[in-house]
This record gives sequence, structure tokens and C-alpha cells, in this order.
Amino acid sequence: MNSVWSQEGVKLLILAVSCILFGLVSDLWLISILLHCGAYIFWLLWQLSEFEQWIKRGANKKEAPNSSGVWQSMVQHLYRSQKSQKDRKEQLAKLANYYHAVMRALPDATIVINQNMEIEWANNASQKLLGVKPNKDVGNRIDNILRGPEIDKLFDTETTTDRVIIESPVSKIITLSVTRQEYDRGNSLIIAQDISQRIATQKLRKAFIANASHELRTPLTVISGYLEILLDDDDLAPEISNVLSNAFEQSARMDQILNNLLVLSKLEEKSYSKDSGDEVDVAKLLDRIVSDFSVSYSNSNHKFSIKADAYDLLVVEEEFLSLCQNLISNAIKYSPEGSTITIGWSKNSSGLGCLSVEDQGEGIAEQHLARVTQRFYRVQGRSRTIAGTGLGLSIVKHIVDNFGGYLDIKSTLNKGSTFTACFPEYRLIKKKNQNN
Repeated sequence: MNSVWSQEGVKLLILAVSCILFGLVSDLWLISILLHCGAYIFWLLWQLSEFEQWIKRGANKKEAPNSSGVWQSMVQHLYRSQKSQKDRKEQLAKLANYYHAVMRALPDATIVINQNMEIEWANNASQKLLGVKPNKDVGNRIDNILRGPEIDKLFDTETTTDRVIIESPVSKIITLSVTRQEYDRGNSLIIAQDISQRIATQKLRKAFIANASHELRTPLTVISGYLEILLDDDDLAPEISNVLSNAFEQSARMDQILNNLLVLSKLEEKSYSKDSGDEVDVAKLLDRIVSDFSVSYSNSNHKFSIKADAYDLLVVEEEFLSLCQNLISNAIKYSPEGSTITIGWSKNSSGLGCLSVEDQGEGIAEQHLARVTQRFYRVQGRSRTIAGTGLGLSIVKHIVDNFGGYLDIKSTLNKGSTFTACFPEYRLIKKKNQNN
């Protein structure tokens, strides 16, 4: 850049020297200045005209005007800038083509709609799963192609539904999970996933559990009956009586496992709307449960501390009762004799209604926390000493999920654990004639 301006300086210096010499020789200083300045201005205008014409023609390097100094530098800078923009556009075009190719190859139907519900883009799977033709249907309204009450919920701005399960309009044997994700000022991305195999697997598993439970229950009932009859015999030797008692306890445990499996199978199929359920007085329910457990575990000497806010909860009472019983019974089982179990029901800072059960037991190691809600998962070292089915926390998690909440678990080894089931704010009902 310095050399370019040096060249311009040299030109101006030569022009100034020429102007002075002409003035000294002719003694016509005004004419000398006007002639030299006019010549320089004419040269600048000519260079500017050539530069403008070159830009009009597309700024081709081969047609670049013959210039020097600053004008030559401007030509070079403009050409480099245009070449850089051209390269960038080519890269962006390649990236866009690559992105479109990837989107078109996705197995899930993917549709882009604008704020007017008009289709702007669709991949190949959209025609296979939803009947939306990528080429012909662009510009058409999505609700003119996809119809039905469930689809209407997906596009209804007054609801918060962002996922629905529908039957494919192309084939009745295909079940789709359709989601809508808004982005960029009202535009939306519609994704439909084929879940037919998952649904079929769930039905098969449910049928298997139901059939297995039914088939096992009959012989199990017979075995338990015979064991109970034998245990009523006062002439049994102590050794045989102990064996029979153990067998009877195991049969009862097996019966409980079968019951829990059936409960889980039913919970997996349930989903509740925002206004479904019963208005449950949580405080009274907790008092009743603690009273029942105090009688059942009268020899454990556990202490209970209940703190409940003045809020009822909109849930299915039977399922919420099962949730509370599972959490409190776990706290009793894994807490030392005479320890305190703290039960809380309150509205947290986020507006959620949270039921917490805190114990002073042995705690759970961090590596087990993510898996304790899985079916039949038992923490090593605990399952041998305390009987259980390994399904209680799984039932709790399913119940909370079905009502739109979540289960949070915090635990410290040798200090205790806190299980917190939180429910959405719309399920909280403020008790009448009571303050916050």
C-alpha cells in the first residue's frame, strides 16, 4: 500500500515541477496551474470511467483496465474481494446441497412449514410416511394434506402439544410419532417417525406379561395354599417349619412381583391430559399413609416428620397413593432403627408441586443413581439384606412421568437419600380459605 501511494506522490511531484517550470518560462502562472490541474482531473475521471465500465462488465480479470498506482490497487482489491465472495458462495452452495442431500436421505419424514402453514420443503420420506410430495406439494398448506383431531392439536396455538401419535395417512399398518418444533419467527419443523415396530413390541411385551402372570398365578396360588396348610400343622419339626416359612415368604414375594409387573404394564400405556385426575388432599393422604406404616412397622421405632403446604394435587388418587407408599416404605426399609424420615409437600420456586421423602439411611453410590428406577435393578449390597421386588421405583417414575412431572434423586453414602417427585404447576390446586 505504501508503494502505491508513493507512486501517486511521485506523479503529483512531477506535475507540480512541470507546472512551476511552465510558469517560469511563460510567466502565465494561472494558465499553467489550470492546465496541469485540469489534466490531472481529466486523467482521474478517465480512470474512474474505465473502473466503472469494468465493474459493469462483471469485473473480469482479463478485462481489467490498464491503470497504475491507486487505481491499479483498487482493481486488484475488488477482484480479490469478488473472487473470495465467489469461493464462499460456492462453498455455501456445496454445503447447502450436502445438507439437502442428507435431509432427503433421512428415514424420518421431515417437512419445513412457514408461519402461514405452507410447506416450504419436504424430504423423500415425507411422501412414503405422510403422503406429502416434495415437488408438487411445496406451497400448499399442511393442514390441507394432513387432517385429523390429533394433527389439529399439533397445530393449535392454544395448546402446548408438540408430539402426537397418529395412523399414517398412507398405510393403516404404520403408526407415526409426529413432532412439531418452532424456530425463526413462527416457522416450524415437522418430523414424523415410524414407531410401528416399537408399538408392536410393546403390545407383544404387554401380552407376554399378562399371559405369563396369568399362567404363573394359578400354580403359585396352589403352592402358597399348600404351604399355608402345612404351616398350620403344629406337629412340624422346627427345621421343616423354617423351610416352609421361607418358601411361603418367597411365594408371597413372587406374587407381589407379578402384581407389580401388571401395574407397570398398565402404567406404560397411560397418559393423562392436563385436566384429568382427582383433587387429592396430599396432607391428609400423607397422614393416613404414615399412620398405616406406623402400625405395620411398629417394631422399627422410626420417627416421621411431615411438612405439607396448603395445596391439593390433581392426579389419580390410587396411583398417587402407590407412589407415596413406595417412597415411604423404601425410606423405612433402608433407614436405621429410631431414625427420622422427613416427608415434605410444597410448591418450589419454579412453581412445581414437589413431594420429597428424606431418610437417614446408608445412601446410594453416585454410579447407581441413574439406574435405580430401572426394572429389577438392585444396588449391590442392599438386595441381599432387604427383601424387595426391584420394581417400586420404576412404578414411581412411570406415575410421575404420566402426570407430566419428573423424579429427582439425591443421595450421599452413609448419610441418606432424598427422593423428590415434582408435578407441573397446572396440577396444583390452592386450598380454599388458606393462605400461602
